[in-house]
Amino acid sequence: MYLEEGFSPELIARQMGVGKSTLSKWVRLYRDHGEAGLKSQEAGPSRQRPKVAAAVKTKVVELKRRHPDLGIKKISQFLRRALFLPVSRETVRRTLHEQQLLKKRKPKPQRNPPKPRFFERSTPNQLWQTDIFTFRLAGKNAYLIGFLDDYSRYVVGLDVFRSQTTEHVLEVYRTAVAEYGVPKEMLSDQGRQYSSWRGTTRFEAELRKDRVHHIKSRPHHPMTLGKIERFWKTIWEEFLVRAQFDSFESARERVRLWVKYYNHQRTHQALGRVVSGRSVLCHRPGTAAGHRARHGGERVGTGVAGAAAQSVLHGGADGRAVRGHPCREGQGEDAR
Repeated sequence: MYLEEGFSPELIARQMGVGKSTLSKWVRLYRDHGEAGLKSQEAGPSRQRPKVAAAVKTKVVELKRRHPDLGIKKISQFLRRALFLPVSRETVRRTLHEQQLLKKRKPKPQRNPPKPRFFERSTPNQLWQTDIFTFRLAGKNAYLIGFLDDYSRYVVGLDVFRSQTTEHVLEVYRTAVAEYGVPKEMLSDQGRQYSSWRGTTRFEAELRKDRVHHIKSRPHHPMTLGKIERFWKTIWEEFLVRAQFDSFESARERVRLWVKYYNHQRTHQALGRVVSGRSVLCHRPGTAAGHRARHGGERVGTGVAGAAAQSVLHGGADGRAVRGHPCREGQGEDAR
């Protein structure tokens, strides 16, 4: 970069994280000796620790056995001041460790240990979580863009794309809203598709138009989006890592089928239920409150996913009603 492409040494040193003096040394060695001069610098100078005299180690051991309560710091200071032996703390610690004279310290109990914070909304469609998952498909990056209901962990929207753009996020969001209605809150990270410090993103403008309160997690804190992060682990371990796709379109179709299986057939351990089809999002025809789609007229529970949800949730796999469905009124604690 310096000799052939003409970059300045200041720029190279700043980008590569080396000093300008080191860079000048490398350039000089390369000009004088070629690559052989650089290879001689790879091993670097040998830095061997100076050997400690056996008499010094003997004094350390004697002092520790005579006064077991003395620590590493006091032993080092005593030998330096009383016997004029230049013994460092590290030498004392290493010597006592070799003789197994160091006591294992018990960790101090914390006065107020931090407790994990758990949250869960009380009803469906109160809060959705959204995130993007990256994986390799046919030698290229592919991206799963998903929306998950916080209360039921029902995947309200998910699709596979070759790029993680705002247009694709909005496409999945609008499809989910048309199918299940507008949520009250949206939880996301601070990725460029969702948020920007320079103004309002298209996703935030869409949420503001739908009167959805946008909640953003702290940077580098994925625990806030723990539910959808756990879903990414599930779909990776149970499906993506084992599946073989013929094409990208085949992958999209099979991912959609697996999401239907996850929503309606796979027992959901997190809710503590033994009911297949754990989704609690309503698809009752004729009830538009809370399920009015803002981007597709007044479709309530239409389409293949809506029909599947109605058959599984309200009729069950064998035609029987599923107990404990919160969309059914008058169930008391069962509905809760």
